Amino acid sequence: RDARRAAAGLPPVRDIVGPVLWVVLGPALVAATALGGLGGTWWLPALLWVLWLSAAVWWAVNLYQPAGQFRALLDVLANLAHNATLAVIMAEVCLIYATAGWYKIQGTRWQDGTALYYPLNLDYFTPWPALSDLLGASGLMVMVLTYGTVIVQVAFPFTLFNRRVKNVLLVAMICEHAGIALLLGLPFFSMAMIAADAVFLPTVFLVWLGARVTAGRRRLLSGLPGPWRTRERAGAPGTPGGEDGSSGPAWSGAARDGGEGGTEEPRRGGGGEGHTLVG
Repeated sequence: RDARRAAAGLPPVRDIVGPVLWVVLGPALVAATALGGLGGTWWLPALLWVLWLSAAVWWAVNLYQPAGQFRALLDVLANLAHNATLAVIMAEVCLIYATAGWYKIQGTRWQDGTALYYPLNLDYFTPWPALSDLLGASGLMVMVLTYGTVIVQVAFPFTLFNRRVKNVLLVAMICEHAGIALLLGLPFFSMAMIAADAVFLPTVFLVWLGARVTAGRRRLLSGLPGPWRTRERAGAPGTPGGEDGSSGPAWSGAARDGGEGGTEEPRRGGGGEGHTLVG
């Protein structure tokens, strides 16, 4: 968004929420540190204080040197930190699935294909007893889901070498966790694992999904009376006086120029476009 506004010769959007949130979190961090509410370790307070001070430095640089060399250095460091964090998350997800799958293989219930039957008959894991009874009554379905869970978890780290197989397996794993949330009543666990799986989704799909969500939000808020409708119309990239100050869609110039122009719209086409770090 800032890049589009800069290309159109417009000033960047003034950040109000960031400084206010920084001021609010400062006293909270001081109180948590003074009262020992950060777990009694040294690294957690140090990490939180570094993040809090880094936010102040970032805001000051954006205010006083928005186009300076120090800002460019901070951009490079931020990209390195982002990519390193993403790599750590990917490694952790692969480790979680690999260990879970190989430990399941050693269990007798998983070997004979009946492991899913037992949690479906526990009161603690049956928010929908009728649905659990219906699924547990089918021996074939229990066996398929039990073996399928093991196969998916063991195979996932190896599918990262093939983009198409990885994407198919991601759909299966997301559906599996959605089923866990529904059948076993573990929504927060399922949401956490689905969020971890989303790291491996193709970039093109994530950008497309973000564009659809943004368009849906604008359509929803455009029907509201008062300032919400005005704000959405003023902020829409495809309206005059919007974010980029253009009179057409933000991606129209890039489409005419074959995808160039510094916009965030990914190129569509064959080949290997739209990969994540793992495809």
